[in-house]
Amino acid sequence: MARAHSRRSESGFSLVEAVVATGIATIAVLALAYSFGNARGLVNRYRDARVALAAAQRRLEILGVLDASAPELQAGTTHQGDVVVDGATVARESWTVIAFDDPANGTGQADLKQVTVTVSWGAGAPAEQVQLARLFPAR
Repeated sequence: MARAHSRRSESGFSLVEAVVATGIATIAVLALAYSFGNARGLVNRYRDARVALAAAQRRLEILGVLDASAPELQAGTTHQGDVVVDGATVARESWTVIAFDDPANGTGQADLKQVTVTVSWGAGAPAEQVQLARLFPAR
């Protein structure tokens, strides 16, 4: 006697397929969460760099309106201060003034002052920094 083979319906998912799909979905979600974390870090880093650049530009503008004989613009000096935003210190600024000879006028005398402003920030071992320089008349 021949037995009739009953065919089972093969619709739906097996347990192995469900476990594999869950594993793949978990890996995808973890990768996405990691990407969002990295993106947030980059946004914060950009914000800090933008604040530092604005502080350096602000310092150069402040120094630009001072008289050439002001103590802040004396050649051979270095000044330091904190960058404070909303009551919190977010960076450290320093500026150095050196005498600068303009080679275009051919006098051989230091007739300009070069002011270099450096703003450093960050908690890492090598702090990040932005540096701007500008020439001022010595007179």
